Amino acid sequence: MRVRTDIEVLYTRDMANLGETAIVARKAIKFGGFALVFLMVGRIVLTASVAYWKKLHPAPPPPPDVLFGKLPKIVFPQAQTASYTYSLETPTGGLPTRLPNQFKVFFMPIKKANLLAYDAAAAVATRLDFIQESKKLSETEYRWDSTDPIAASLTINIITGAFTLDKRWQDDPSYTTPTIYYSDDQAMERMLNLLSRVELLPDDIKDGKPTVQYLKADKDQLVSAVSLSQAHFVQVNLYRAPVDGVEVVNPSSKQGLITGVLALQREDARQFVNLQYNYFPVDLTRSAVYPLIGVAEAWQRLQKGGGFVAGVKPNTTNVVIRDITLQYYDADTPQQFMQPVYVFIGDPDFVAYVPAVADAWIE
Repeated sequence: MRVRTDIEVLYTRDMANLGETAIVARKAIKFGGFALVFLMVGRIVLTASVAYWKKLHPAPPPPPDVLFGKLPKIVFPQAQTASYTYSLETPTGGLPTRLPNQFKVFFMPIKKANLLAYDAAAAVATRLDFIQESKKLSETEYRWDSTDPIAASLTINIITGAFTLDKRWQDDPSYTTPTIYYSDDQAMERMLNLLSRVELLPDDIKDGKPTVQYLKADKDQLVSAVSLSQAHFVQVNLYRAPVDGVEVVNPSSKQGLITGVLALQREDARQFVNLQYNYFPVDLTRSAVYPLIGVAEAWQRLQKGGGFVAGVKPNTTNVVIRDITLQYYDADTPQQFMQPVYVFIGDPDFVAYVPAVADAWIE
């Protein structure tokens, strides 16, 4: 019988230990893998849970900084006094509950008189084909006249740059006989091309959402036409693009701050019979945050006649409010700040604004 040597015994023991070690290592790898997967899944679940909780419980915004101090009161156009009986029929049946209680206000630089103001206005007149000498109407307004192809006038405020171009289409009966029809896109393109040609197309107007209205001649007035086939003219309204992601409203719910009326005439010189240009830039780099009155307070003020009615059907006495939002008000006269307003929309074709900044911060 062969006796194992000490070396053989040690070798056998070592092999047994290695086998046990391998088994332990495999188990460690197996359970370690399970633990790693568990930790990874747990981390994902924890991260998602924290994000969901934060979404349901967002951190409160920093308090208003009111960096501009007290703001001037919004100046709305002069409007006829009217009394309405209001009712509230929103999708929720009541006032909105998720509107913010503070809002940004943006600075709007106001131009001042300078030695080059008249020259700049005269250059605009020339680009619009008014080449005769101007007439001084006041310290800030000048008028240029033309007779080709029909009597026309261009009145420019040389300080603000606002202007009105008006052609006497009423003197030429052929304007009520269309010689070409434009699609909405074609009419908008012609309007944008004109402003681009005369170097009066800001980016925030180019990026806005234009609208088109059909008009027809009724004696010496332009009135709404039901369709393009009944129209003699097309009105293009241009609006400012959203400011800081917020929609912008104008003094009129049916007219842009920049508006052009095109005659349905093939000749280029006969097409634009009216232009209204009331654009004032916003400085998006200068803003401050202000507290707001609540939507309930705005609703009360509207009912008491404290709002500005931007649109409503004639002879309306009863108004049904369908929607209430916060938007920026874009005035047709220079104002130093772009401020938020509560916008009340309803029937029949009703739009009204109530200033939103808290009274304590209004001069």
